[in-house]
Amino acid sequence: MKQNDTTIDILNLMPFGVLGLVLVVRLVREYVAVGIGGINYVGNAFLAVGWILGYLLGEADHLFYALVCNPQELSCMRVKEELTNQRWHSAWVMLKSTSSERTRLPIHNILTTAVVALMGIWMVTSSGNLLASGLVVGLSVRLVWELWQASDWSKWYWIFAREFSVSEHKIIRGVLTALVVFQCLGLLR
Repeated sequence: MKQNDTTIDILNLMPFGVLGLVLVVRLVREYVAVGIGGINYVGNAFLAVGWILGYLLGEADHLFYALVCNPQELSCMRVKEELTNQRWHSAWVMLKSTSSERTRLPIHNILTTAVVALMGIWMVTSSGNLLASGLVVGLSVRLVWELWQASDWSKWYWIFAREFSVSEHKIIRGVLTALVVFQCLGLLR
């Protein structure tokens, strides 16, 4: 494996670092408030499971595209063949290696990212369900993180009929980032 591939793999794990930070702050806050017996282990576990499921929804987006949205593409046909032959790892590697070819993903677009970010704020502030909050925040963190990492950010705007300028993209990206930071802060309650 090349050094560049290792760096990319580490950067893709950054949303889990945010999860770890949120969980550590929650645990320390609960410990300081009521001691070891007052820590909400089950709630924090549900938060972590929800976050991981939300993160994995980003992978499901590529799989959905390959199997449903555009199955006639060559790479999508190869992924489907691998899945039919039950070569799961090979199909996953193929999905990851050809991910830049997919431009009209149903979840990886700016409109879905904005809706998920707003839903995340609603879930964190209105719901006591840590599993659902973790799921929405995990997906939000992943989408905004991938938006920051995207070299061809214009494919995130495929759902709109007009082109977006670099300055508009930076403003949208900044607003979405602020929404995700607010979500993470809301989880610390």
